[in-house]
Amino acid sequence: MAAVKLEQYLVSVLDSTNADTNEVRLKPGNKAFNLFRVYLENHNTGIHRYQTSNPTILYEAEGMAKTKINGQNLTLKAGNLLFLQEKCGYEVEKQGKNDLLVKLEFSSKVNCADFLGEKTTLNSREQKVAEQLVQILKTKRLLSLRCSQMSRPSQLMKKVIDEYLNHNLFTRSIIAAELRILVITAIRNQDLETAPANQHKFAQTALERYIDANYTDITLNKTAEHFGLNPNYFSSLVKQKTGKSFVEHVDERRMQEARNLLARPDISVKEIIARVGYNGKSFFYKKFNEYYHETPVQMRAELFRQANINLK
Repeated sequence: MAAVKLEQYLVSVLDSTNADTNEVRLKPGNKAFNLFRVYLENHNTGIHRYQTSNPTILYEAEGMAKTKINGQNLTLKAGNLLFLQEKCGYEVEKQGKNDLLVKLEFSSKVNCADFLGEKTTLNSREQKVAEQLVQILKTKRLLSLRCSQMSRPSQLMKKVIDEYLNHNLFTRSIIAAELRILVITAIRNQDLETAPANQHKFAQTALERYIDANYTDITLNKTAEHFGLNPNYFSSLVKQKTGKSFVEHVDERRMQEARNLLARPDISVKEIIARVGYNGKSFFYKKFNEYYHETPVQMRAELFRQANINLK
């Protein structure tokens, strides 16, 4: 199959399928091939939701795909490549008639950095790039490569898919070599330090909005997942960007709410503690005193005095 005709073939596969499944598997030309499986995103209705069990490559061959990776929106345009680590949750919105999203799901725990070659064969600059790549995949669980449809990496991916579909000698060796060139070519054209893993940029205002909506039962892991980041990396990023730790941000919001509730005579201190997300009275009192330098009872008395509230 000529690479220039690959898109037409893939479209015909989708047009001919009657299965109401989220994805359509393409069978390899060589039945013994086991490096990865190839799937096409079906054009049926609804949002398609997945959880990767092994490293996966998403490749937008034609059109575009609106996705949500680990809770963050990301649009894939023609030629774009996305490397996902295992245990990544992602969603794909309904595809248009001319959209082609291809998925390569590897059968073993390969890493994108593995395609760069043995460490002993790399010079110091290349080793630094490989280390950056490993760190990005470790912290963000994905790597977005914004290649164009006519770029060499995109053309190589078409060759990989074409080779997968045909029954030729040395298929696995050819594909492994093409994937290596694909990754190296794409990586050296990217700024790994500044290229985002997704289109979401962390901002303090976004963090404050999220805490404001979830402070009663918030956790670091849940918040990091919301921003599509590794918890340890997210924790460091919050401190770096805002000058305060994640816990300090949460405590600040809880203290603000506690003060607001203390001004209401119809709510007991015990109820306030539960409402703002603390489990114990002594811990709440300790935090409150650290923040306001007085006890909740003392503050309540002053708030009542200011509001001319007399409960006696």
